[in-house]
Amino acid sequence: MVSLFEKCIRESEGERDVSEGTSLAEASREHRILIWKFYLYRATLSEGFIYPIITLYLLSRGLSEGGVGLVNGLFFAGVVAAEIPTGYVGDKIGRRNSLIVSTLLMSISMFAFTVTGSLLGFAAVFVFWGVALTFRSGSGSAYLYDMLDERLDTDEYTTITGRGGAAFLVTSAVTSILGGYLYTIDRRIPFVAAGLITGSGALVLLSMPQTEQYAAGEGGEAFSARDAWHTVRAKFLAPELRLFIVYTALLLSIPELADLYIQPIVVDAGVPEAWLGYLYAAFMLLTALASYNIDRVRDAVGIGGWFAVAPILLAAVLAGMLVEPWLAIPGFVGMRIVKSLSYAFRGQYLNDHLPSLGRATVLSTASMIYGVSFVVFRVGGGAVADTVGPELAIVALAVVVATLSVLLQVVGTPVRPSD
Repeated sequence: MVSLFEKCIRESEGERDVSEGTSLAEASREHRILIWKFYLYRATLSEGFIYPIITLYLLSRGLSEGGVGLVNGLFFAGVVAAEIPTGYVGDKIGRRNSLIVSTLLMSISMFAFTVTGSLLGFAAVFVFWGVALTFRSGSGSAYLYDMLDERLDTDEYTTITGRGGAAFLVTSAVTSILGGYLYTIDRRIPFVAAGLITGSGALVLLSMPQTEQYAAGEGGEAFSARDAWHTVRAKFLAPELRLFIVYTALLLSIPELADLYIQPIVVDAGVPEAWLGYLYAAFMLLTALASYNIDRVRDAVGIGGWFAVAPILLAAVLAGMLVEPWLAIPGFVGMRIVKSLSYAFRGQYLNDHLPSLGRATVLSTASMIYGVSFVVFRVGGGAVADTVGPELAIVALAVVVATLSVLLQVVGTPVRPSD
């Protein structure tokens, strides 16, 4: 008798029924509407109302700069602590239901900002916010991939993820500008607006179906904690994932570090603080354009080709700020484009190498590892920035990562073809 764990692993290794699939261009009207609902859901995830003002808001509520750093660190602590448990919950209750839970909790966290005024209170809100995020970190990718596997073609994952990312970024651009304006009226309004737009995502999700496995009652009930542990252990020890996760964690840690210092760097380069909302909107719109056309990048170089050059490209676009301060602006645009495309290609690659049952748990475990890497880079990079300045710290670490990426490609194969 084949155990559920063995079934999951065989499924990921190609021992499942293979269908030709239907391309996005040939999709039925019903399936096109479903994809547009996914784009709408992605748009509701935007918290653009608070992007340009959240640090200012925390300072206005009495937190010091050190306190701001502390509560942001606790956000990642919540993410790391909750990733695996909430990924398992997603596999138990269904990916769509897990996304609904995340949406509602994220909305509550936005509203909580308006009634909190102490360091301890904000610490609790940021931890809660981080935990809320984890209910979608693995389930969101798993839900889309399974929907495509059942209704269209998983080869469309990158294209749809890219266009969904574009919807998210365009919404973020518009709401960032509005958030800056609303903040001048009442500092709490941007958080109320963010909570409302996030909460509306639950209504969109309720109009979307469960995946067939969960709709038929064949999903979570059969997936035990023991199955989850065996699936995670087997997949993370597999050669197609272990080096890839290390490689991409290093790559993605650079933009996660640099994001902390965009505001002071561009202000030092001559951008007035009043223009930051518009600058962030421009960043997001240009990134959205690249994200929407991600299928062209994939067709041109492939996922393996992209990850071979991405670390070097990232270091190159950031290095300009050491030559001329104003080059930080196009450098950050390039960085955000590399970040957006890399996240989408990472999702495609991971899903291609995972079984359906247990997918959310494994993806959440991967997210936990990425979160640890981001914390290390933010804390360590922050210490380096205090010593040599943020510009040199970011560029130096980007060069180190680019060098390590070349060495990893020499000693191994970070990106392997799907079975």
